[in-house]
Amino acid sequence: MRFSICVAISFFIAACAQQPTTQGPTPPQPVQCPGLTSPNQQLRACVLSVGKHPNPPFNESRVEIRNMKGTVLATKDFKSPDGEHGRNVQKMEWSSESQFFVFSTASSGGHSPWHWQTYFYDGKRKTFKEVDDFTGPVIKRNFKLTAPDWIEVQVQGTANDPGDITTGHSEKRRLSTLH
Repeated sequence: MRFSICVAISFFIAACAQQPTTQGPTPPQPVQCPGLTSPNQQLRACVLSVGKHPNPPFNESRVEIRNMKGTVLATKDFKSPDGEHGRNVQKMEWSSESQFFVFSTASSGGHSPWHWQTYFYDGKRKTFKEVDDFTGPVIKRNFKLTAPDWIEVQVQGTANDPGDITTGHSEKRRLSTLH
């Protein structure tokens, strides 16, 4: 009898040992696209090359803001019908609190090489806006972001020459106030 019980227990233990282990949910895979992940690791700005020229300096860009599951939350497309009148992303940066994604662009056809149209994605409102609409034409690609959400850009004009596109003057704005 003892032998029978020992054999039964042995079979039971062996059967349990052969059962597959239950694993927890699979962790999400990181979003795979060229671009930049927000500081809080919740969003990714994907900068995709679109249009007939796949490489800089004549490529055109599409910016997609995605959550970490890969779902597209917002899109800004700079593709033109002829591939020469769109824009491509030059510099990009997230604000320190991850609410704003800021990027400067250049013309895909070389038009107005002095004008670096600069845009931002507002995560709270889930919209894209052009910085130029609040400051005047941006003439340098290298904007500066400081915490929490200040942007500083060089724009067209000086006190002596309102049409100056070489030197310009500095304008500083708080992104959260730009509606």
